[in-house]
Amino acid sequence: MRKLTALVAGMTLAMTALPAAAGVVITQKQHVTNGANTRDAKQTISVQGNKQKTETERHTIITDLDKGKMYVIDPKAKTYFEIEFPPKGQMAAMIAASQSAAKNFKKAGTTREIAGYKCTDYNGGGHMMQGDYTVKECFSTAAPGAKEFSAFEKNMAEKLKSAGAGQVSGGEIPEGVPLATDSTMKMGHVAMPGMAPEQAAKINEMMAKRPPVVLSEMVEKIESKKLADADFAVPAGFTKREIPAGPGPGAMKMGAGAMKMAPGAGAPGAGAPSAGASPAAH
Repeated sequence: MRKLTALVAGMTLAMTALPAAAGVVITQKQHVTNGANTRDAKQTISVQGNKQKTETERHTIITDLDKGKMYVIDPKAKTYFEIEFPPKGQMAAMIAASQSAAKNFKKAGTTREIAGYKCTDYNGGGHMMQGDYTVKECFSTAAPGAKEFSAFEKNMAEKLKSAGAGQVSGGEIPEGVPLATDSTMKMGHVAMPGMAPEQAAKINEMMAKRPPVVLSEMVEKIESKKLADADFAVPAGFTKREIPAGPGPGAMKMGAGAMKMAPGAGAPGAGAPSAGASPAAH
């Protein structure tokens, strides 16, 4: 009995001595070209457990899978709106198309070293509600936080799939965290649920005249660290506002952008963060 008690006590002590599960913080630089317009920016993605936060100079997006909520925050205006996650209705349909295309990856057969970590190239692409795109991403399973990042992405994909908003069209879903992204988006052929044909025609005519949006992202630093609950919460004093009404161009940007399922982070005229399947999402 004494041996059993001592064994249980020892196991309890060992478990309490284990460090709490750490998160991962990814800092990356972005370069976007849209015709004569170019833009350089930085983006930070933090993931811990079932929570993710994406920060740019323009907005912050927090996804909390446990609460079933996504918060889109405007730091300058000190406002935010929240979206149910997984989404329903028209939003679910938009995300279903984006999710399917964003995960259509196949191994390219080449490797690189970025930020000191080896990664494997994958090619992807497809048609999204904004248009057609191609993408090449370099995924690493050796970088800090790769398992944590992959676990979050898989949990998010499962929740979307269970809600009918995440069917994958084919290809492979790479393990690890993307360290580099090179993508091209040709805007046009917009098709949104509930959008009148004449409205879609006008938008497509306008989009067809625009040059492709070319995005390059590269991870500068990636580190494993314990994050506080406050890091994934709307700051105190921020005002809640209503979700932008749609369908329309604004809803298209918010749908694909806020959900982070489309390449084109901060692109001039694109209005969308990077792929949810990648920080580089994604």
